[in-house]
Amino acid sequence: MEETKSTISSFYDYLGFIGDETSETGFELELPLNPFLLQDDGTVHPGVFATMLDIMMGATISRQTDSFATTINLNLSYFDLEPKANYTAETVILHRDGKYVTADGVIYDQNKKRIAKATGSFKLNPKNY
Repeated sequence: MEETKSTISSFYDYLGFIGDETSETGFELELPLNPFLLQDDGTVHPGVFATMLDIMMGATISRQTDSFATTINLNLSYFDLEPKANYTAETVILHRDGKYVTADGVIYDQNKKRIAKATGSFKLNPKNY
């Protein structure tokens, strides 16, 4: 995968994700596993996946609504924390009611094995204040 500089989030960049949007709701991601992303047992810290899903769901919502999306609630489940070479994040908007949006996100590894899943609630904030 060719390295691209993210414009999604400076924190996303700090963690070291490299990736491209594959569709309006999908992102192909690569994560060089720096030691600060791993736990003492060698597994990926769950916060990495929480951050990935939070940012990806927010990016999907922002693109589809032309508003900034601020997370107000995030529920996560983790299925596999062993380090992998590549991850794919797929997100979908489940419901929108005025300024409030609910979304789902799932991370898969390069073999399409489910790594983590999240459901989140977000508040829309217009881009032009």
